[in-house]
Amino acid sequence: CMAKLRIKPIQPGKFEMNILKKMTIALFLLLGGFIFLPPYFSPVFSQQAHFAVIRGFVVSGKNHPLQYANVQLAGTFDGDVADSSGFFSFKTRHFGKQILRATVIGYEPAEKVLHISPGDTLRVRLKLDETLIMLDEAVVTASAFSTGDKEGVTLKSLEVVTTPGAAADIFLAIKSFPGVAMVDEGSGLFVRGGDVNETITLLDQATVVHPYKFETPTGGVFGTISPFLLSGTFFSSGGFSAKYGNAMSGVLAMESQGMPKQQEYILGLGLAAASAAINTYLPGGKLGLRFSGNQSFTDAMFRLNGRREEFTRTPRSTDGNLSLIYKYSNTGTLKFFNFASTDRVGVHVNQPSFDGIFNGKETNMLHNLQWTDIVRGWLMKTSLSLNRFIGEKNLGNFNLKQEDDTYKLRTDMEKEMSPRLHLYTGWEFERQRNRFKGEVPVYQNVLDPQAQTYTLDESFFANRFGLYGEAEAQLHRRWFASLGVRGDYQQLARQWVADPRVSLRYQLSKTSDLRFSWGVYHQFPEPYLFNKEVGNPHLKAQQSRHWVLTFEHNKDNALFRIEAYYKSYDDLAIRANEINYANIGNGYSRGIDVFFKYGAYLLTRFNGWISYSFLQSRRLQARDLGGTYLHETAPSAFDITHNLTIVGKARLYQQLSLGLSYRYATGRPVTPVVDAIKQSPFNYYLPVEGRVNSERLPAFQRLDASMSVYVPFGYGNAAVFYLGISNLTNRKNVLDYDYSPDYSTRTPRTTNYRRFIYFGVSIMLMGT
Repeated sequence: CMAKLRIKPIQPGKFEMNILKKMTIALFLLLGGFIFLPPYFSPVFSQQAHFAVIRGFVVSGKNHPLQYANVQLAGTFDGDVADSSGFFSFKTRHFGKQILRATVIGYEPAEKVLHISPGDTLRVRLKLDETLIMLDEAVVTASAFSTGDKEGVTLKSLEVVTTPGAAADIFLAIKSFPGVAMVDEGSGLFVRGGDVNETITLLDQATVVHPYKFETPTGGVFGTISPFLLSGTFFSSGGFSAKYGNAMSGVLAMESQGMPKQQEYILGLGLAAASAAINTYLPGGKLGLRFSGNQSFTDAMFRLNGRREEFTRTPRSTDGNLSLIYKYSNTGTLKFFNFASTDRVGVHVNQPSFDGIFNGKETNMLHNLQWTDIVRGWLMKTSLSLNRFIGEKNLGNFNLKQEDDTYKLRTDMEKEMSPRLHLYTGWEFERQRNRFKGEVPVYQNVLDPQAQTYTLDESFFANRFGLYGEAEAQLHRRWFASLGVRGDYQQLARQWVADPRVSLRYQLSKTSDLRFSWGVYHQFPEPYLFNKEVGNPHLKAQQSRHWVLTFEHNKDNALFRIEAYYKSYDDLAIRANEINYANIGNGYSRGIDVFFKYGAYLLTRFNGWISYSFLQSRRLQARDLGGTYLHETAPSAFDITHNLTIVGKARLYQQLSLGLSYRYATGRPVTPVVDAIKQSPFNYYLPVEGRVNSERLPAFQRLDASMSVYVPFGYGNAAVFYLGISNLTNRKNVLDYDYSPDYSTRTPRTTNYRRFIYFGVSIMLMGT
């Protein structure tokens, strides 16, 4: 158990950072499915003559899609519920003159007269007028960015997967947002000076405890969940609502795709991966199925780009998804989402205490059953989930197997009580089981096989219960407010915490508004830190407070947002001399985030965005003096002062598109080694650290490019050929410093993510 504390310190371990250096090139593994086609490329299929098909979109008066709108033929049971893009589609045997009606909370109903004949396929657009200005999380709450097609949207799903350099990865694309620091080239989300563990990841209400592949102390090389499985995402870097708990910094909430609207067959083949997907439904439109699988084979990719000799086993990954969707009524849906992935890697690692081969294997599974329906005016969602993770790591005297099981039951409800008042409430129960078994070094990063080790076989359990309530109201013609509170209890801490949260919004004009958010955010320490031998069974919840002020202007194809924030930290669990860990840590982060976006992918000839963040972050941290700790207030390990991202995409000629992205980040803080103590009779040294994070790495810069060509063929079929080039200028970014065996000299460790080429094709075939 002691070793677990050693291998997941606040400052990332040297040997794991070295592994990260070797693996970041594998970001392009996901490019086997780099491009997917938007719904408006999809053809309309002929139906059997005894059916008619009604399909179309439900939009607001501002032409924003209206998710969950109920669309129905009056006097019948035939209808559908609009998805995140406002799209609906259903079959009917009711012919002749019919009235199509659409309703959704907060809008006036809309009707349209249809004349239906057998074999018809009718396309309808229904526009609903607002009964008041709608309030949702992306509008009222500060620091929110959504990739779904919702009001207040900043980046749509298609834009996320086509961001140059993001390798079609949700996490890497989100790192182009303001407020997320570029700590390294991996996909870990370090939000406004917070640790990667301070951001929670959810999928259809289920907690994704291990959201990264090829895990490292800074998150991982890329995200576990493919964007092609998602209908949209919601990301907040602060000031989020009472709906989300046990997170001090950020929230990433994802929604998986629902009922297929048509039959699709998708094939992908790239330099390092192959993929296949089937989306279909049974006659009657009540039962749908989505299946996808991906297999990577990176040997050829690394040979082409000159990195094959660094691996004994090139990174390999296999994953699969099976989703069953049952629509038992016009408003009710059951969705059974299943995902599993396995990753392996073998890479050569140099360390002052050991030179050898790192072998790693990870298995990650998520099973989630979600029920959605409207009951007596309440929109209700309930999910039951299991997330299982098994990880094995071996390097020198380090040999550890980790098993995590997380069970969760959650319910969320919302209702319009009046035209000016909406209520939200819900609860959740989560049970975690962690087991660690193996051998780990007594001294962190001393991996010599002759060095002392701990033998581990420990299990930890933690139960947490949470509940929340929130009200959103229109106080006056231009004033809106959101007031919420949540409570959480964890049995290891034996503590209830209460988190009040408030958001105010003043509408300056039809296109501009000013928002203020304040809230308290608690997060319980990891279960293993409560161990009485090497942790502290008396640890309590850690706490942060957010103050956020936002100005936003959104008109036509342009959006501008500037945000100032201050975040305080108290009761952080850090290393202590008397009792291993104690709630004595504190600190703050403050800064300004700026975001400008123009255009929409495939809808305007040019689109892109610019994001900039200024950050100052300080924390009380423990400095290792060789068995004792000196506490110092210093820049956090995630204090990246300046972050700048520029993304641009353009259609050059007909179906030929080009994208470029440029990233700049201040070098991250590092703690220098100022001395070393030789351990006789062994041939290794223990480092002595200087002042915590008193130095910085050189600035990080990278330019990425992508190009794609869309080629339609047959009836509604299409192929997309693509080329990606990472680090176009071949810049040698410094990731860390390597030390000699006695720590007397150090040399910069530059990235292996040099100029890197990837290409492939994605093919979409339409069924009948």
